Amino acid sequence: MKDTDQYDSVACNCVEVGTLIREDDTLLTLDFCDNDQMSAKEQFTRMEKDARSVGSGNCQVKSEVVEEGGKPYIRAMFDFDCTAEKLIFQMKHK
Repeated sequence: MKDTDQYDSVACNCVEVGTLIREDDTLLTLDFCDNDQMSAKEQFTRMEKDARSVGSGNCQVKSEVVEEGGKPYIRAMFDFDCTAEKLIFQMKHK
């Protein structure tokens, strides 16, 4: 008789989603800095609009201007209602 462990699966390369994605993982932090195509403010505004359009539309957004190495950038914190909304937003912007 073969001993099995709790993670054995009859299908290859399968993992229970709950082992990879935590239910409380709703916060995403992004940094925006000026580039040749868009200013940091334009990038942040576009992402904020997209974040508020995902799922319930209740994403809470906070931002601050941070200076590092003499270069200012916007640090934005997006707090989604649930992990699924965060993942959808991240996949949309990969």
